[in-house]
Amino acid sequence: MRKTGFILLAAVISLVLFPYKTLAAGGIYASGGGTKTVGQTFTVSVAASGADFNYLEGKISVSGPVSIVSFSAGNADTWITRPDNNATFYGAFLGKTVNSFTVATIKLKGTAPGSGAVTVSNVSLKNAGSSVGSGASSAGFTIQKAPDLPGSISVSSTTHPDPAQSYEATAISLSWTKASNVTGFSYVLDQTADTTPPSKATDANTSASYDNKAVGTYYFHIKGQSADGWGPVTHFKINIKEPDPKINDQLSKPSEFKFEKLTDYINDIAAGTFAGFKISGKTEPNFSANLKLDPVLSLPEGKTLTAKADENGLFEFLVDFPIKAGRYTLTVQGQNEKILTPISDPVYFEISQVKGGRINILTADDTKEPVSATASETTPKWYQRINYKALSAILGGILVITIGLFVFYIIRRKQFERLIRNIK
Repeated sequence: MRKTGFILLAAVISLVLFPYKTLAAGGIYASGGGTKTVGQTFTVSVAASGADFNYLEGKISVSGPVSIVSFSAGNADTWITRPDNNATFYGAFLGKTVNSFTVATIKLKGTAPGSGAVTVSNVSLKNAGSSVGSGASSAGFTIQKAPDLPGSISVSSTTHPDPAQSYEATAISLSWTKASNVTGFSYVLDQTADTTPPSKATDANTSASYDNKAVGTYYFHIKGQSADGWGPVTHFKINIKEPDPKINDQLSKPSEFKFEKLTDYINDIAAGTFAGFKISGKTEPNFSANLKLDPVLSLPEGKTLTAKADENGLFEFLVDFPIKAGRYTLTVQGQNEKILTPISDPVYFEISQVKGGRINILTADDTKEPVSATASETTPKWYQRINYKALSAILGGILVITIGLFVFYIIRRKQFERLIRNIK
């Protein structure tokens, strides 16, 4: 290893001591630079070119209002001294020549306004001891103050404060902040989400209002202007919805509620459910009665807790689907499009499964537990299974037939007696 080092050093010394034969056009040059801003990072490259060479030397100096982020040397076979700032470098290529080589890559960062350069000096390119180039150059740069552009603008609204919510207000009121460097704003209201306002100041105001807007989604777009240019665009979303129904306190509360068990009810004790009763009551004529039950029912698909009242305000709602036995609280509110009645007083009722199933009206102070059916009631008594309407019809039919047969018997007997007399 030591022997190889001596050989390399001897080769470099012999290259330096050989007399110059010619002066060619090769050299080491810096490129990059230009106009930058404070805080901006940029790169300057130093490269040798213009002739075939196997030895190079020179000096790189960085000046001006910059900091060196990194200073990377090229991959020469042998660096006697590697390139660095304000230091002379020496390098060689053993057994070959090159005609282009990156000596160093320097990454710089602007730190203040001003000018500077990356300068290459004391250049020497050689090939087998003969000089083939000594050209050099500088890469100048100017560091400017970073433009003082406006930042993002904070927009708020007293009429539509939350962009994720919808509001009934058709008049839109908006306001926004103004930074010290801002001289004006460009803004526009439309129904496109990503509009960029034109780069022409609308005014320097910090508020705007728009009246009589239709139901829909709108976007307010705004950007600020300073002496150095325009800032980014802020987009503010505004949702206007159809007005919600409103309560008319001059209307009457729904009332006169009744609970009636239907003939074809189903009392499923095993499942703990009951079906087949109706809730009736009274609201404003031709209004819809919106029922609310607590606990909330699990409704069949397509079923709603709504019943249409007639011209007298009477309505009926059929509970023709199974609901859990237990206690419920009922409230009703009438509605006609956007007009609502006041909400009814609550009605408390209990669905009991004992004795074939009953519906009991309770009071708010009732503390009794709901009455559940026992397992023995899963099989109704024989008299509970009788359909009394059908039985009445059957008995009536039997009575009519009996009377008919009796009349027929009397008539036939008289005819028989008359026949006997005639024979005698």
